[in-house]
Amino acid sequence: MNSRLLNGLVAAVVVASAPGALALTPTEKNLAFDSYNNAFYVANGGNGYYVVDTNRVAPSRFDFWRVCEQIEAAEDAYDRTRNPVHRDLVFSLLNGLNNVVSGTTDFASWNEYNDDVMWAVIALTRGYEITGHRPFLDQAQWQFNKIWDRAWDSQLGGGLWWRTDKQTKNACVNGPATIAAMLLARNTVNTGYRAQADQIYNWLRATLVNPSTGQVADHIQANGTKVWWAFTYNQGTFAGASTLLYQATGNTSYRDVGGLAVNWTRRNLTGQHIADILNDEYDANGGHGDTAGFKGIFVRWAGKWAGAANDASIKSWLVNNSNTAWSYRNSSGVMWGQWWRRTPDNYVTSWESSPGLAVTQTPY
Repeated sequence: MNSRLLNGLVAAVVVASAPGALALTPTEKNLAFDSYNNAFYVANGGNGYYVVDTNRVAPSRFDFWRVCEQIEAAEDAYDRTRNPVHRDLVFSLLNGLNNVVSGTTDFASWNEYNDDVMWAVIALTRGYEITGHRPFLDQAQWQFNKIWDRAWDSQLGGGLWWRTDKQTKNACVNGPATIAAMLLARNTVNTGYRAQADQIYNWLRATLVNPSTGQVADHIQANGTKVWWAFTYNQGTFAGASTLLYQATGNTSYRDVGGLAVNWTRRNLTGQHIADILNDEYDANGGHGDTAGFKGIFVRWAGKWAGAANDASIKSWLVNNSNTAWSYRNSSGVMWGQWWRRTPDNYVTSWESSPGLAVTQTPY
């Protein structure tokens, strides 16, 4: 195993960036990615992975979906730079997902969480687009099909179940599944994924989205009760699904409802510590909890929506969040998920640091 060490970084002055500030330079964005890799990336032969924390704990199946989203942040970096080194890193990370984290390419065989597998399908399909490695695409199709077969039914009018126990149908599986289907559709021919994307999205939009405000409900229970917990990642994946459908069809209703979701987030999930800056989303497990990395998913898809819609206000807002996160980096250049105070030098998890990476790599 080997990891690179970063020297000579100086901590930033911790002041929030003013709205309308210039985006980070390419050099700063590269430094953010290099800093994250220096802190957390391990290469073990052809298998790469991000350790769980600065204590260098290797990831396991318990960390599976978080690893998928960390890989997506690396894919964002490649999309920004087109650097062959970053392409090779993505290739190694996906190998590590299969061989180290999962231990098998059949994620659905051991994982009861249907959303976990859909996050992996997205990472694999994006990885295929980046590397051209056909086995990633084949695996993505195989895993999507397995989840579709076990999770989609007509109860509650359609939609995918969150887990194999079929107790709730959640935004966190149906939003990513729409994205996964759209990505698969653009990389395959006559596979039916495009129609499946419509089925999933139409159910999600009709069932879990407030059409007036853009708030996305967390889930609907088997008895029909809706639970309106608000999380940035659900807002983001719905906006991302809407963006992909808008780009594929030109239908502005997709663009507009995606914008509702993004703007609802800006109005309602910011300002906890700094005005207009995304809130902390830590749960009782701190940096090890699922929620600590949610807003990295949001900024990825909100950025894609802002680009497709050419929305200058949202672009500026995301830049402000990026600059603010960067201003609170630690002496190693790592940013955690609390974008209002300095990132600790002594201990931080890679998952809670992934939103800082994502917000600096997503193009605006």
